Amino acid sequence: MSDAASTLRIRVQVSPRDPDTLTFLLEAPVQPGAGVARFDGREAGAPLAEALFAVPGVRHLEVAGVAIHVRKTAEARWDDMKAPIAAAIRAALASRQAPLGDVATPDTADPAVDARMLAAVRALLEACINPSIASHGGRISAERVTEGTVYLRMSGGCQGCAASQLTLRGGVERTLRSALPELRAIVDVTDHDAGSTPFYGRDPGVLSVLNSPLAGAARGEALTLSDRVRRHLESLPSSAGTASYGAIARALGLWMPGSVRRVTRALEDTMRQDAHKGRPFIAARAVSRAAEGLPGKGFFDLARDLGRGPFPGEDERAFHDREIARLAQTRDSETASGTGQREGRETFPESGPA
Repeated sequence: MSDAASTLRIRVQVSPRDPDTLTFLLEAPVQPGAGVARFDGREAGAPLAEALFAVPGVRHLEVAGVAIHVRKTAEARWDDMKAPIAAAIRAALASRQAPLGDVATPDTADPAVDARMLAAVRALLEACINPSIASHGGRISAERVTEGTVYLRMSGGCQGCAASQLTLRGGVERTLRSALPELRAIVDVTDHDAGSTPFYGRDPGVLSVLNSPLAGAARGEALTLSDRVRRHLESLPSSAGTASYGAIARALGLWMPGSVRRVTRALEDTMRQDAHKGRPFIAARAVSRAAEGLPGKGFFDLARDLGRGPFPGEDERAFHDREIARLAQTRDSETASGTGQREGRETFPESGPA
């Protein structure tokens, strides 16, 4: 694989309408001059399709410009697929062949139709959306429209803001789709690593929806959800201390029904890991809004099963306070020794994603 391909920067964007679809964004068109290419299986002479359909769980592939839309089967898990997909994309683009072969139709989009939609999107942004987010120092602009897909860029306070995806997937997408039902897709092309509040420079534990699991794909990191939960909780400032299950899910870009349940299972995984290593429970920093600042019942039940407490005569709050104190002591020890990384804890590079 060429050096350029091995360091190719890939960002991932969720689909607000279809949890089984992710968009992998490059910095340049997959195959310049090609229109939209769609694949339902391996296609001879199309290296990208051959590589991606070799990844278990890939069901459908659509490529348009810089965007590679991948749809998975219902039973497949994105946590298992993202890193292999990134590796497959890099491998295909390293090929000397055209990544899409001859399957991609020439770009025959009607520029007049796209121009009219671009004008309409820009008008809606200026009239209905930017006045609201301007109060937070942010702005959203429409860069272009290609075959019904609008490419948006955030700037100012929105660039790198942890709530940017809530803004995009909530008010912005709802407003645009309501006014423009013919709009095919929305792609966020913002570089969230830059700006006044970049994800990586500001808080290595808050993962951008665009960048999260692929940040280390080129280095062979296949982050599990428990890894991501651990990193987020370890990044919390001492003044914050704890976070609710829902807040953790949102910080990790998990918005679909069942996300809190997924976070809870990931927290249980971290508890088993910590018990095995003799570490304080990082899961103690995750609390239930209904439990008066304490974790849910499952935390204490699993702690007992793991032989870690509460001790006889110790109530749940005292046990929780003890775990929080142990976590603070561990952090202070690491700070004093100058170690920002230990087994089970890694930091993201400030240079951004792969």
